[in-house]
Amino acid sequence: MQKIQTQEALPALKNGEILMTLQDNQPQFYAYVRDRIRIQNTQSRYTLSIEEWQSLFADTQFWIYEPDESAEISLEKDAEYYGWNHK
Repeated sequence: MQKIQTQEALPALKNGEILMTLQDNQPQFYAYVRDRIRIQNTQSRYTLSIEEWQSLFADTQFWIYEPDESAEISLEKDAEYYGWNHK
C-alpha cells in the first residue's frame, strides 16, 4: 500500500481512489461518493461533508487501498469449472 500525505487525500478520493487508515487496530476505509466522504469499517458506515471530514481527519495518515490480487476470480478456472458436464 502506498502512503500518502494528508493534503493529497482529498484529490486522491476525488480521483476514485479508496483510502485506508487503522483505527484501534481495525481498517477503516474512505471513498468519495456524491460530494461526500463515505467512511466504513466493520462496525459502522456513515458519510461526512468534505468540510467535516477535513476537520476531523486533518492529522491522519492515509494509505491508498489496493485489493489483494489473489482475491480476483480466475476466468480460466471459472470457465473450466462451468464447462464440466455434471451428471
